[in-house]
Amino acid sequence: MKMSDDVLSEVIAQAVDAEMGRSAYPEEMPPMPPMPAGRYADPEFYALEQEHLFKKTWLNVGHVSELPETGDYKLFEQLGLSVIVSRSADGQVRAFRNVCRHRGAALLTEAEGNAKRFICPYHAWGYDLEGKLRSVPEAHNFACLDKQKLPLLQVRCEVWRGFIFINQNEGASPLHEFLAPIEANVGSFPIEDFSVKGVIRAELECNWKSAFDNFIENYHIQTVHTKTIAPFIHPKSFTVFRLKSGHARMNAMKRGANTIFANSGQEAQIKTETLFSRYTLAFPRFPNGFFSLDPSGLSWMNFWPISQGRMLLEQYNLGKTMGSPEEDKSYWDTFDTMTRKILSEDVSLFPGMRRAMEAGELTEVLLGVHEQAIYWYNEEIDRQIGVERIPERFRMEQVLGVSEEL
Repeated sequence: MKMSDDVLSEVIAQAVDAEMGRSAYPEEMPPMPPMPAGRYADPEFYALEQEHLFKKTWLNVGHVSELPETGDYKLFEQLGLSVIVSRSADGQVRAFRNVCRHRGAALLTEAEGNAKRFICPYHAWGYDLEGKLRSVPEAHNFACLDKQKLPLLQVRCEVWRGFIFINQNEGASPLHEFLAPIEANVGSFPIEDFSVKGVIRAELECNWKSAFDNFIENYHIQTVHTKTIAPFIHPKSFTVFRLKSGHARMNAMKRGANTIFANSGQEAQIKTETLFSRYTLAFPRFPNGFFSLDPSGLSWMNFWPISQGRMLLEQYNLGKTMGSPEEDKSYWDTFDTMTRKILSEDVSLFPGMRRAMEAGELTEVLLGVHEQAIYWYNEEIDRQIGVERIPERFRMEQVLGVSEEL
């Protein structure tokens, strides 16, 4: 059941008050044993993630605002995949393997565009936007041709609040069930009203989890973000609510300003009622995503593994159109500049972490209360892979075990 803003605000307030008055390890929380650093540096564990996590979990591949017209498409090309994500004539967003059913050539090579049909550049077999094979040059030369048996290979595709997800596992639960714990905790924030205003992408020299971890804990903010984030939140107010399926909700009390972008002097994206004016709301999204709800707009991040020691950070900035084209550009340029400044403060630290783990200088990772979302999603990774498949030296001790909330 979705919580109203009033209920959610009260739940957060109680947790924040308790946290700000805490001076000892929480009695109700189990100790978190050191986490094996090999999970970040060992090719064997990386292979397990690729096979049993990313091939079987819902993954965000874009936003519907990127595909406004019939025939608009984008290619998702991470994790060794090439998937066409496109809008069909009926308005539905569909996903297909970027593979011609004749000889396996890639149908599309441009990262994005518009296509009324998907025509193979090799032998010109043609498919409609629903994936049906419609045309085969010199079809009379194929004695066994049956067009109905050769549609494009469809990938399971569903949409939540405007965000497009795919899943290679046909047996997985529906997307709305997977994201129900998050849906129950976002309050009235108008996610579905927003569109993509800019995308930041950066390849980083680290394991994907090292970068992901950085954004789902508050412990480093007073040190790393002294002038950007720290002035806007109370450092001792950070709380974590563990949600089902490896997700989490993170909150902190603000220091008066509605948004860390308040110094831009521009009107906020949403009206800041008590919930959003008083508290930060951010969500680690299993397995590799994070987003924060801010009155200025929505930051939505994905962390894609390229190899065991390299990854792609992808951030979508979303919101409403602000006034004239000039005013809109000014607003989102300011948002982009501030975002890049914050990111730059983080990413310089990651290569050193990679080196320490790969060199074996750091063999264990000890986590504190404010870093519990890291331990929580790593426990879920093991549950998704299957604990029995994981070598003992990499396993998480399942101490947190169950979620605190939906």
